[in-house]
Amino acid sequence: MKDDSMAERNTAKAFALIVALIILGTIVGLALAYGTVAVEEREVQRRGPWPREEPVPRSVVLRYLASSVVITVNVFLLIGLLYIYMNTYTQTKSSFMLGLIFFIGVLLIQSMLSLPPIHALFGYTMYGLGPFGLLPHLFESLALIILIVLSME
Repeated sequence: MKDDSMAERNTAKAFALIVALIILGTIVGLALAYGTVAVEEREVQRRGPWPREEPVPRSVVLRYLASSVVITVNVFLLIGLLYIYMNTYTQTKSSFMLGLIFFIGVLLIQSMLSLPPIHALFGYTMYGLGPFGLLPHLFESLALIILIVLSME
């Protein structure tokens, strides 16, 4: 009975952590995307496959915003995982946990370098990727949520 209530508390904590990280990541992602969308629109306008007099298609802007939000949520989920693994490492001094910390650190760097605002600042655009620029990051989000739930057990 005692184990069941502890498992329920851990599940509730994991759910609360995931929701908080998703909300925070969404807010920061939207702020980041809206703060840099003009840069992306200028680059797409300059390099786009349509005449420069026409506005940037709404689908390109929406993909930019969605990708920015999803990847920023992934960054926050990775920060949450890093925090969990660092706490576990300080308690256990397990070399496996240390390896997971480095692994999450590499994924965190990869996610930060995947942010569309970073690409836009260096003159690259995502107008040619279609939904395939976003789908891998959605699957990464799902995988990170699963990792957080498993790590909180």
